[in-house]
Amino acid sequence: MRAGYTSHCLLLFCCLLQSATAFAGEKDVRAWLQSMVESVRTLNYRGTFVFLHDNQLESMEIFHTVDARGEKERLVSLNGAAREVVRDDASVICIAPDAKSISVSRRGAGGAFRAVFSMDIAALSAFYDFQLLNRVRVAGREAQAVAILPKDAYRYGYRIYLDSQKALPLKTDMLDDKGSVISQIMFTSIEIDTHLEETADGDLDGREYYHWVQREPGKVKTGTEESEWSLQGLPQGYRIRLRTQMPAGTEGPPVSHFVLTDGLASLSLYIENSGSDSVMVGGSRMGAVNAFGRVVDGYQITAVGAVPALTVEKIAQAVRRHAD
Repeated sequence: MRAGYTSHCLLLFCCLLQSATAFAGEKDVRAWLQSMVESVRTLNYRGTFVFLHDNQLESMEIFHTVDARGEKERLVSLNGAAREVVRDDASVICIAPDAKSISVSRRGAGGAFRAVFSMDIAALSAFYDFQLLNRVRVAGREAQAVAILPKDAYRYGYRIYLDSQKALPLKTDMLDDKGSVISQIMFTSIEIDTHLEETADGDLDGREYYHWVQREPGKVKTGTEESEWSLQGLPQGYRIRLRTQMPAGTEGPPVSHFVLTDGLASLSLYIENSGSDSVMVGGSRMGAVNAFGRVVDGYQITAVGAVPALTVEKIAQAVRRHAD
C-alpha cells in the first residue's frame, strides 16, 4: 500500500511538473512574441530578404527607420520588374521605373505596417496555440523559433524565427492545415540598429517627369453608420476592423470595402455592382491567397486574403443585403 501511495505521489508530481513546464514554456513564447511586437515598431534596420510564394521567388531590399516623426520603410525589388515602395505613417508611394509612373496614396485609418506583428497575444489564445521551438541560424544570426498553430480550419499557422538578441523576425513560414509551408519570407542579410537616415528616402531624382497618380482613400465608415450590407455567421473570432466606401470613378462603380481580422489573419471583402465582364463565382487560389466570389441581387461579392479557402467562402456567404 505504501508502494502504491508512493507511485501515485510520483505520478502526480510528474503531472504537475509537466503542467508547470508547459505553463513556463507558454510564458516564454508570449514573452518572445511581445518582444517581437516592440522590435518591429522601434528598431532601425536594413537588409535583403527573399519571398517565396506560389512557386515564385522574389528578392527585395528593405530600409526601416523610426524617429520622432514616426515609422518609415522603403522596399526595393531586386529581381523581375523594377519597382519601389516608400511608406510612412501618412502615405504609400509606389514607383515603377519601367512604366515611368508613381502612385501616391494616403494611408487609411488604422493603417499599420504589419497587422500580423501588432498582435494581442492574450486575445489570440482562444484561436491559436503557441509553442517554443528550437534555436537555429538565419542570415548568420542565432534565432529562436516559435510556432503559432490554429485551433480550427479557418486560419493558417505560422513559424517565426526571431533574432535571439533583438527579437526581430528573421524568417516567417506560413503553414497550411498539414503543416506544409505555403509561403516564406527570409532575410539573407540584415543589419540592425544602423544609421539609415541617408538611405531610407530613396532616389527620386528625375522622377518629376514620371506620370503621377494621386489615389485618395475611401471614406471610412464607423460602426454606428447604417449600411445596406451586414455580415452574419462569420467564422469564430473574425470581426470587421475597417469599413470604407470607394467612390465611383472612371475605373468603375463605387465599391464597399471591408477589412476583417481575427487579430492575426486578415482578409478583404469587396461589394460592387456586378458587370458582365467582372463576375466571379466560386473559388480561386494563388499560392497562400484564396478568393471566393458570388453574386447577390446584382452585386459582386468577393472575399480575398491569405487565409484558407474555407474562410473566404464562409465570409462571402455571410454577406446579407437589407431590404429597402
